[in-house]
Amino acid sequence: MSGAAIMLKDIVESAGIPRDSVKTSDLKVERAFRSERAGIDRNGCDVFREVEDGYGYMQDMHFEFPTDCRRLSDMIARIGACDVTSRIRISFRNSDPEGMRKRALDKACRCAREEAGAIVSAVGARLGRLVSVDRYFGTPSEGEDGGFILAMDGDVHMVKLDTVPEDYSVEQSVEMVWEIAD
Repeated sequence: MSGAAIMLKDIVESAGIPRDSVKTSDLKVERAFRSERAGIDRNGCDVFREVEDGYGYMQDMHFEFPTDCRRLSDMIARIGACDVTSRIRISFRNSDPEGMRKRALDKACRCAREEAGAIVSAVGARLGRLVSVDRYFGTPSEGEDGGFILAMDGDVHMVKLDTVPEDYSVEQSVEMVWEIAD
């Protein structure tokens, strides 16, 4: 593990997030190049060439914690103050997607029954026995692509975030067939 990764894990751990919850999601080691002046062209302009300059290292790490702007601001300030060149991407996600799906399905079923009841009542009948139910799956909106990168320019010790995650949504559709009772 690189010294930079160790330093970042130390910072995250000091903010109260368990060290073993910091996971690597991507690791890249690539050749690095630098431009070196090679001379002057016939017009008097500098000519440069690319020269190998060792290797570049990039490691994407992620961790999760409940929404807490104070903790997030503190962590960004600590990361910005260390000697690691970093980019920070913040994403929000639902901590209970299955519960959200169940609540949406429950609401879809109640709405379907109420609407069916209103329709048959308007024609002077009432709902009879439930014959069938079909469910059309929906997926919760995830914040995966809704993150952003913070450029760490200026005095990062003064970072103050006031964020409120966007509401999550899920779609659940049900089709219910009832007998109509007279």
